[in-house]
Amino acid sequence: MSSLDLASPSFAFVPLALVSLSFVLAGFVKGAIGMGLPTVAMGVLGVLMAPGEAAALLIVPSLATNLWQMARGPHLLAMLSRLWPLLAGVVLGTLIAPRALGPGHGGEERAALLGKVVTAGDPLEGQRKVESG
Repeated sequence: MSSLDLASPSFAFVPLALVSLSFVLAGFVKGAIGMGLPTVAMGVLGVLMAPGEAAALLIVPSLATNLWQMARGPHLLAMLSRLWPLLAGVVLGTLIAPRALGPGHGGEERAALLGKVVTAGDPLEGQRKVESG
């Protein structure tokens, strides 16, 4: 009896279905409490594939849900006016840090850091009350 080869074309739907189900579960958690999509999806996907592959699959859904939350949030301008020094420092540090690591570092590290900055959001943004003025 041979083992089941999930990479064969006849069983290609199984990994796709498992990945899709993990994102559906993570989406339910994100919808219920406003955070958790990367945490839940990475935990489930980490069982199914290598962590690097799982993290790569998380980039677009994490960015999309964070942008959606940002656009729907009622206090975006108040938050930006309060947090702009932090955001500017993060971007500046992201651009400077790979150069400080020395020769042989730069492109990949800068891209990874910038990707993290772009996909990272404030998971509690919808939970806090921001007072303006």
